[in-house]
Amino acid sequence: MNMPGTMARVREVSPEGSAWVKAWTPAEGRDRAASLLLEELGVDATCHWSAAGRATLIGEHTDYNAGLSLATVTPHRAYVAAAPRDDDVVRVTSGLGDVLEGPGRVWEGRVGEAPGPDLGWPAYPAGIVWAMHERGFSGRGMDIAIESCLPPQGGLASSAAVLGATVLAVNDLWRLALDGDDGRSELADACLDAENAMAGVMCGPLDPHVALRCGADEALLLDFSGRTVSATHYPMYIRDYGLGLLVVDTQVPHGDVRPLFESRRAECAAAAHALGAADLREIADSPQALRRVESLEDPIARRRARHVVSEIERVRLVAAELGGTAPAHERFVSIGKAIFRSHASLDVDYEASRPSLDLAVDAAFRAGALGARVSGAGGGGSVIALVRKAQAESTATQIADAFTAEGRLAPRFLWI
Repeated sequence: MNMPGTMARVREVSPEGSAWVKAWTPAEGRDRAASLLLEELGVDATCHWSAAGRATLIGEHTDYNAGLSLATVTPHRAYVAAAPRDDDVVRVTSGLGDVLEGPGRVWEGRVGEAPGPDLGWPAYPAGIVWAMHERGFSGRGMDIAIESCLPPQGGLASSAAVLGATVLAVNDLWRLALDGDDGRSELADACLDAENAMAGVMCGPLDPHVALRCGADEALLLDFSGRTVSATHYPMYIRDYGLGLLVVDTQVPHGDVRPLFESRRAECAAAAHALGAADLREIADSPQALRRVESLEDPIARRRARHVVSEIERVRLVAAELGGTAPAHERFVSIGKAIFRSHASLDVDYEASRPSLDLAVDAAFRAGALGARVSGAGGGGSVIALVRKAQAESTATQIADAFTAEGRLAPRFLWI
């Protein structure tokens, strides 16, 4: 979602000086969305839903290659307040509508109408109504208000959170009863349809499946190789050992990621075809996978395939460590090393990093982080670092100082 706006209203400054983006409480998020619905559309909300952002532990750009990803959710969420109508009109308002690309704070359309990517921000919520209608579900129109405390263009799947919260509202208002994991999986697929077809972003299915299927205290291992996305739930017990995830929002927006997804998809498909495989997951599951990758003559195809195949292997390693029985310190050190290697691969082989992201990773390393890597598509946005909770503030301060020393705008931070 193209969100070049400000997050000043959720920014708080700690006594030490680092800027922290605080998550809203559920009540605060609901109240903000309900107030917006009443203020802009003159309607009282009848239902409230929310969906979280995505924080990938390991497994970036593997989802559209039939691979594996391991992710969790942020406490920062998108909130939707909605009410049914007695006609087929759909009205949507966003609290960030006046700073996003699009028609302003309010958009109006009809059920089944295809909004298209040139519409701007309404393509996401309106795309959900279109996607559910295309899947054969039906219902009357609705009024929807959206508020979010996720940093826009921050690499934390803020658009998927909006899609997830909106599709839950549609499920409720149309009384579809798509509940449980299977129902959430179908709703996630509809979110992907909306983002691919209506917003024009050819991303993979990672973000909506995490937003709709991962609990607050879980890490979700997703396997994208089948007709349906399978999920294995792990307890997010790193907190029990005094660890957490520090998100470094570089405040360098990732911009329009559509060209990146389109080019990387084509390059990965070409690599798989050259190796005689249907996709790169097939290569990753084969004997001597990396040796096969190194046989590719095209250097670009070789680098792209090397990232995907090695990243799938790193996901397997981290998942095994999360479920392992070795001493915790050894397992977390191993996980941290895999996270650092993931960033190096995304930087060198996938060319998805940028100087601001590399700076954040390097500064996190010098501050003692166990691991750090770019989050999301890349090209800007955020870095996620595995750090000790007792060192979160000092790590944030050292990273901010590194940015200031280079004359860059200081980043802001989120804690998971």
